[in-house]
Amino acid sequence: MTTEQKQLLDGDYALIENEGLERISTKKIEKDIYEIRTSNLRSLYTYNNGALIIVVTIFIKTTNKTPEWAKKAARKRIKNLL
Repeated sequence: MTTEQKQLLDGDYALIENEGLERISTKKIEKDIYEIRTSNLRSLYTYNNGALIIVVTIFIKTTNKTPEWAKKAARKRIKNLL
């Protein structure tokens, strides 16, 4: 990840922390997996105890669909959280 990409992510994460998810672009991917859209970066996350957001994977999006490997990694990490 480049310094510029990291700064974009940090900015979005700060917005979430200070003002909530409503201030950024998000999308539900499947049951417990959601996506934060930052430029061409995507952060897959889940909720823990209904409030705490846990980012489980970050990747550079190069196609219109979320790659299966990213969803699989997110599912595995979420399963390990429980």
